[in-house]
Amino acid sequence: MKLAFQTAGPAGDLTLVVTTPVPPAEHSALARRLLAIGELQASRVCFLLPPEGKGVVRLAVPDGVLSGSALALGALTFAAARGVRREKKLPVELPGLAEPCTVHMNPLAGQATVELPLPRAAERTPFLDREVPVVVFPGLAHLLWPGTQLPPQEVLLPALQDLAQTWQVPAAGALAWDFRAQTITPLLCLPGEARLCPRPTCVTAAGAAAAWSALHDRQSHRKLAVRQPGGVLQAAAHCQGASLRRLTVSLPVSLGPAYEIDFEK
Repeated sequence: MKLAFQTAGPAGDLTLVVTTPVPPAEHSALARRLLAIGELQASRVCFLLPPEGKGVVRLAVPDGVLSGSALALGALTFAAARGVRREKKLPVELPGLAEPCTVHMNPLAGQATVELPLPRAAERTPFLDREVPVVVFPGLAHLLWPGTQLPPQEVLLPALQDLAQTWQVPAAGALAWDFRAQTITPLLCLPGEARLCPRPTCVTAAGAAAAWSALHDRQSHRKLAVRQPGGVLQAAAHCQGASLRRLTVSLPVSLGPAYEIDFEK
């Protein structure tokens, strides 16, 4: 079959946005094959699908893992294919969510602001003999580990697998979070992976930090400039009382080459 996909994002943290219609049952296997292409050195794969509800496009990530970068770059791919150059708000559907996520896109400026789905939980939890914050999104749980160094992978990986199982989400991340410097180094435990996966730019990690800061400090509006290995993301959390009402992350976005290749099923 002919498979068309758009490369997007910075080198070292590349996203492949598949634009050829692919049945959802084939997403995981196809994504693994694309990620195995050494010349691409991609970090993630997502699939653009026709909308089923209030969105302009539907975006699927294999195994239902929430990816803010995929949301932003999928929306940018959709906008570029339709000649959108000016600022525009695009409602993007995600499987399993009743309402679309809004992506505020500015293609000319190379900027996007993603409105993330609100966390299902934000609380402290026992983890490796400590009690640490965990922020649980639909499709992903993030553990906020204080300091600049995470525990060794051989200890951290099974603990994150247990965390994902406890919260019934497909993936879990551990974020080395230096609160004073506002730096975050993310590692993700993803389905089918035998090792933790580094993410130079993790949109949901920045959102988790902003959400926890706003709720923990009881602030109605919390903005963070979160430094990650891949750059600085601007996160904002808006609360009403003790409830989080809106969570956004702004990041630079760009498109690379598009490809169409012969891919055997």
